[in-house]
Amino acid sequence: MYNLEVMYTLKNKDIGTGYNAGVRESYKNDYEFNRWFIRSRNRAEYTMTYQAISERLKETNFSTALELGPGPGTWTRLLHRKNQNAELQLVDISEAMKEQFELEMRELPNVTYTVTDIMEYAPSEPYELFFSSRAVEYLDDKPGFFKKLGTFVKAGGNGMIVTKNPYHGIRKSGLDAHQGQIPMPEMKRMLEDNGFVDVAFYPAVVRIPILSRLTSEVAEYILEKNLNQQLNINATNRTIESYVVTFTKPA
Repeated sequence: MYNLEVMYTLKNKDIGTGYNAGVRESYKNDYEFNRWFIRSRNRAEYTMTYQAISERLKETNFSTALELGPGPGTWTRLLHRKNQNAELQLVDISEAMKEQFELEMRELPNVTYTVTDIMEYAPSEPYELFFSSRAVEYLDDKPGFFKKLGTFVKAGGNGMIVTKNPYHGIRKSGLDAHQGQIPMPEMKRMLEDNGFVDVAFYPAVVRIPILSRLTSEVAEYILEKNLNQQLNINATNRTIESYVVTFTKPA
């Protein structure tokens, strides 16, 4: 399987190449099953992420949305379910992921899937919602991305990003193995520096360090009880494997 930790250090175009190879070879063209359903921990992480995104979508209304890194459409379904008439623009850097999307999803006239580098994507007008799950950590120019993010969201629009917490688990020396992941204080700073307000953090996936493979049901219970509890971004939050951050562009 392609080493995703190494991919954090690659350029965007190389990330696409890596996923093209990984999806077609290691995942045997069945990415969604092998990523989310092959083991109990994967299934638990799917359930928790599903709950976390669904809960935040309850607070969000939109008729246009841009999703970065949709892959096979795992979470696109939730956007579509929230508003079946919304125009959804999907941007992914991997052609293989688009192929997976076409296998998993029926064709919808109001859903467009574009294979390109998000830094080269130029919409004709901004969107009411920006959404991304587990993609932002791979981008090689994060300051540039967050600056561009301000052009993707229209005034009064909202954003939601699901991404990994670099401080999850047992403390390691430095963050070398997690250099693409964004700590919550840094995420807050970058969003606010680029004009976003009402930045709030919530748990997405809970893992209990060391025993995570044996305690998925406990982790799901913890998440369910804390779905609407904002996270203290200055704490290490070692049981939070990934988090959801929501934000608004002022009207």
